[in-house]
Amino acid sequence: MKAILLGLSLFPLAVLAGEKIDKQIEVPKEGTVFIENQRGDVSIAGWDKSEFKVVGELDDKAEGFELETRGDNTYFVVKMPRKMGWGSNGDGSKLTIFMPHSSALDFRGVNVSVIAKALKNGAEVNVVNGEITAQNLAGNIKLTSVNGDVNAQSLSGNIQFETVNGEINDEQSSGELRFSAVNGDIKSSSSASDVRLENVNGDINFKLASIKNLRINTVNGEAEVSIGELLDSADVRFESVSGDAEFFFPANVSAKFEIEAHANGKIINELSDDKVKKAKYGPASELEFVINAGNADVEMDTISGRIELKK
Repeated sequence: MKAILLGLSLFPLAVLAGEKIDKQIEVPKEGTVFIENQRGDVSIAGWDKSEFKVVGELDDKAEGFELETRGDNTYFVVKMPRKMGWGSNGDGSKLTIFMPHSSALDFRGVNVSVIAKALKNGAEVNVVNGEITAQNLAGNIKLTSVNGDVNAQSLSGNIQFETVNGEINDEQSSGELRFSAVNGDIKSSSSASDVRLENVNGDINFKLASIKNLRINTVNGEAEVSIGELLDSADVRFESVSGDAEFFFPANVSAKFEIEAHANGKIINELSDDKVKKAKYGPASELEFVINAGNADVEMDTISGRIELKK
């Protein structure tokens, strides 16, 4: 009798605990893997096997899972109740996933943090609330978090970062970079030659090895941009509403500069002896000069911020 009562007392704990999972199936090496997990923490890594493997524990509210391959596509979905809040009540899934490194990844989640690494054929990770960490990815890459930081290291290819409330930290990337943010700082140390950024509120810190095309549009926030080299016929454009901007160029830079500041804006030139010209009427000012034959074009414009040109 005591044994029966003990078993009954433990039964609620068994119901609350998430289902354990340890599954493995063969999949196409160069297909696409679709993963949907709404809550928790997921780590995804590429390997050289033609297999998909998932181990760990499912969300305690999960109603099972789907794992199947149809054609070149593999689907892994943690099934959740249709009517439920996405708050933090209860434990989300804790999963470790392995997939072919030559497959593309497409991940979707709500309140989930994701680590993705060692994938060579592109990756798209989209979460609402949660942090994204990406390492050693290549191909077409898109990392999106509405509320959460995006941290990346050693990415290559066509790379897009998007966040509304969160920071973006990018190290050792190469290829083409696109940044889009509303509230949050953006930091990148990159050898990418084509870089474009749009943000509203947040600071920018770029260390760029060599640039062919650079576009920065910002509303509020400070910008510090260091460019190691402007390639032949490079094109640099910077526009801001307010906030200070410091641009560091190599001492031997070859470019034509056209800088404008309106309203309460200000221009400071430490690259050459050329002087800033004040408008005859109003507070606007401008600076135009050519240095070392002018092989690149640099245009900058601010409404009420400060632009500084430095070596």
